Amino acid sequence: MITLTEIIGLPLLGAATLMVFKTILPRRTAGIWATLLIGVAFALSVAATVHLAALPAGHRVVTGSLFTWTTGFGPSIAWRFYLDPLAAVWILIITGVGFLIHVYSNGYMGDDPDVGRYFAELNLFIFSMLLLVLAGNLLILLIGWALVGLSSYLLIGFWYERASAVRAAKKALVVNTVGDVGILIGIVLLYQHFGTLSYPGLFSALQHAAPGSAFFTWVAILLYIGAMAKSAQFPLHIWLADAMEGPTPVSALIHAATMVTAGVYFMARLYPLLHLAPGVAAAIAAIGAFTALFAATVAVFQRDIKRALAYSTVSQLGYMFLAVGIGAYAAGVFHFVTHAFFKALLFLAAGSVIHALSGEQDMQKMGGLFRKMPVTAVSFLVATLAISGIPGFAGYFSKEAILGQALLEGHALLWAVGAFTAGLTAFYMFRVFSLTFLGKPRDEKLHQHAHEAPLVMTIPVVILGALCIFGDVLGGWLNSWLGPTFDTYAGGATYAIRSGPVWGTAVAVLLALIGIGAAIVLYVRQGKGAYAGNERGAGVLGLQAWGSDAVWRWAAVVPFQALGDGVRRVNVGFVRALDAVAGEVAAFSDDLRPIETGQIRRYVLAMMMGMVVVLAYFLVRM
Repeated sequence: MITLTEIIGLPLLGAATLMVFKTILPRRTAGIWATLLIGVAFALSVAATVHLAALPAGHRVVTGSLFTWTTGFGPSIAWRFYLDPLAAVWILIITGVGFLIHVYSNGYMGDDPDVGRYFAELNLFIFSMLLLVLAGNLLILLIGWALVGLSSYLLIGFWYERASAVRAAKKALVVNTVGDVGILIGIVLLYQHFGTLSYPGLFSALQHAAPGSAFFTWVAILLYIGAMAKSAQFPLHIWLADAMEGPTPVSALIHAATMVTAGVYFMARLYPLLHLAPGVAAAIAAIGAFTALFAATVAVFQRDIKRALAYSTVSQLGYMFLAVGIGAYAAGVFHFVTHAFFKALLFLAAGSVIHALSGEQDMQKMGGLFRKMPVTAVSFLVATLAISGIPGFAGYFSKEAILGQALLEGHALLWAVGAFTAGLTAFYMFRVFSLTFLGKPRDEKLHQHAHEAPLVMTIPVVILGALCIFGDVLGGWLNSWLGPTFDTYAGGATYAIRSGPVWGTAVAVLLALIGIGAAIVLYVRQGKGAYAGNERGAGVLGLQAWGSDAVWRWAAVVPFQALGDGVRRVNVGFVRALDAVAGEVAAFSDDLRPIETGQIRRYVLAMMMGMVVVLAYFLVRM
């Protein structure tokens, strides 16, 4: 029988062996070894999911225990794994999409001199995500959560010789650490209150708790802060765009398909807690809708192809949190799955373009690449149609499920924001597609050397393109697969995917078509460049994410820098004062040093003279 330990252990084995032998293994061997292990982990994940599906609905849980850590001064900690339908969806995406990205990396990173370290860190990340998702209690989840942050820090700063990559890695680590503190405090409060951190124990206790308690509200807020940081929700979104400094396959895996969705998984996992804190759930939905719109407006103005896709990721994550907040958990998970397909494809196709253009990422210097790279262009177009919510593509079905349920639940304003954002998404994604692949080349020298990517990079792109077309079939499966799981502790509510009114879907699709038409008119027929409107006014602000980085700098960085400078000045003054005292003592010692001659007769003479002085003093007193 397949154990969960084997699924988690394979990537860890890859990370450990590659770290030890990276300097002696041939480059190709390192990539093949890492890719093979993830491929086997995916096969085992499929087998584990099939085994899980054979169990009765509502009782689909597989657990496994590795060991129990007895501290001697507190409760024992069981290193336990937990696989249910929700976790099964995530491990299939982590290992499946992860495997395709590993295959792609063999071509994209094949010439990098440090490719062994790259694949070691990539395997470490897969291990960390699997540990997070398959954790049997919140403590193990927290360990996986921290390891995901560490491995993403390593991968974002992989090219550490670049100062910008180092800054981006530190920025991601700091922002995610803020969220980690919130999760740690929330977990401690839950343990103090219930005396357990295991999922069955917590779910059973939460099922019998009364909603609306201030305790549950504060715990939900603390845990949501962690999810907000990891999944780049406003205002903790500031790290994700800078994280594009890492290699493009890293962007596809970590910042599109897996890591950034860890917050969505966390909130969906703890859905019984959100049922007890309806105010927090409403705030999650509102912040998600705002994040979706905010990031979409920023993506409109980006010049760097990867940064445009990064803000697109932030926007799509907003949709997922909107779904979680309104209780459309199955719909949110559905969008996670389709997003993993089309966003991984977009990043990998963009990586093929960057690879063909010798590292160039500025869309102003692209254009006319459709003839040079037809497979990449068609794949990118498929993913663009999917993320735009065009009927027939996977993204349409998952986005319609979220917006439709928002209408059914009476959240008209959230639906309106989501529908408008859908139109904006279609506009900026077709802007990216048009500036990259259509029109005339804007840099003839780069265009001359452009070429289709090798097969090892093209095959994963084509497979993901097929999933963007046929991924809609997963909607019905996810509905029956996740429905019983969410309904188990739903407090009488039903969280299955439901279709909304036809008119709502029609409006969203119409807005998307308008967005596509506007992008084609502006960037193909009129031939406007990538910088059109970006040199002044709103364009400058939009390019800078409406000043959000500057606000954070003045709100968080500058005050602490001032505090640090103040402490430094006090410290310098204190040290200088000590130096002055030390100088006086040294000078006094210099004055006394001539007395210390080392001649005993002089010491005896000085003692006798001292005795004479003392005797004279007492005689005078008498």
